[in-house]
Amino acid sequence: MMVTKTTIKKRLRKIIVVVGSHFAQMLSSGMSFSFGILYREIRLEFGTSQSDAAWAASMFNSLLGFVGLPLGVLTHRTGERWVAVVGAVLLATGMLTSMFATRMSTIYITYGLIAGLGSGIIHYCGNTILGPHFNDKWRPVAMTIANAGVPLSSLILPPVMTVLIEKFDWRKNFMLLACVSLIGIPSGLAFSPPEIDVIEGEEGMMKEPSKLKTSVKKLLKNINFILYFAASFSAYFGLFVPATFLPDLMYEAYRSSTDVYIVVMVLGSTDFLGRLLFGAIAHKLPRFIPFIQSMGFLLFGLGTAVITFARSFLAFIILAAIVGLGSGGFSGLHCVMAAHVVPVNEMRLAYGLVISVGGFPMLAGMPLAGLVTDSFGTQRGAYIFSACLFGFGSFLTCMIGVREICGHSRSYEFEEHELKYRVQSNDKETIQEQGVKTQRFEEN
Repeated sequence: MMVTKTTIKKRLRKIIVVVGSHFAQMLSSGMSFSFGILYREIRLEFGTSQSDAAWAASMFNSLLGFVGLPLGVLTHRTGERWVAVVGAVLLATGMLTSMFATRMSTIYITYGLIAGLGSGIIHYCGNTILGPHFNDKWRPVAMTIANAGVPLSSLILPPVMTVLIEKFDWRKNFMLLACVSLIGIPSGLAFSPPEIDVIEGEEGMMKEPSKLKTSVKKLLKNINFILYFAASFSAYFGLFVPATFLPDLMYEAYRSSTDVYIVVMVLGSTDFLGRLLFGAIAHKLPRFIPFIQSMGFLLFGLGTAVITFARSFLAFIILAAIVGLGSGGFSGLHCVMAAHVVPVNEMRLAYGLVISVGGFPMLAGMPLAGLVTDSFGTQRGAYIFSACLFGFGSFLTCMIGVREICGHSRSYEFEEHELKYRVQSNDKETIQEQGVKTQRFEEN
């Protein structure tokens, strides 16, 4: 089979988009998971409580969600390229100004609001740019590779940040993060608009997106989307708790800073492996994506609950690996699920709606976990609280798969294939009718 220059250019364009999205995820969600290294240092520097210090991380994480719906409307008209570039500039500005903070309230503004807004913009654009570029079979692979940037960032940044804290102080880390954030500018420029009319195997993507009001009504009538929405909403409360509170949990067990560093690295590396593993399974079994993500949810919850009882270094290693695998399974397929339960041409709105409303639990989740920790005097309560939410999310996601198998409510993907089959069947019947008519005419 001959491969034309046009085909090579299209494939190269898709590869560049995936690479750009990979680095975008490293800068957005990846930095948020690495904040646990700074969380303890900032809390000790300003003498704040667990819940007060958690507000900085909570504001940063919530803006990963709050910006979703307005960005869904904006990128629908302008595309993701220049929006992502603006986000990178905001992220770098927020990180740079954070190093000059003299009180906790300044961190709330510079890190929580300015850097958080930039991170949210990059995170959203890095996810939604991939949907229209790939069909159902290759979308999980592309999104898995792109989202692998999150744990990869968790592997690279913590050791560097730890060295900077030991040699200098936490302020130098913000200067480092500001410089790294500038990578988001070329990453955003790599977000070329998709050529929808040439994508193979996804006829539904060739349709023009519906009007906003009509699209929202369709989403609210889609039971599978409502289940996906509810599962995401519950998970967002505790999504960042395991990684952020892990150093303090280990210090409660009298583990050394070296042990903490190694376990954090294990958590990041297994998260990376989990995304690749669950993405590969989803690539082979695209019809079972809800069950695959539900399994990741379940591992995430079990690991988060059991790790609170760990005391030995080996126990922390094993349980952190389970938490990482589960986190990778859930997070790596999160945006894939959005494209699974709604048409791809409506994915921007659907995903934007989910993470926008999810901004509220992201905002409340960390302070709530900090409040539970302050009340009980231990990190265990926050972890158990998060584990229950992950278990509930696993159940709801599993229900999506059960509904699809039972045929009560299929995803748009399957409805489109069924519609295509019906159209082909009608065409065959029409051809047969024409053949009968022709035969009768010849006999007469």
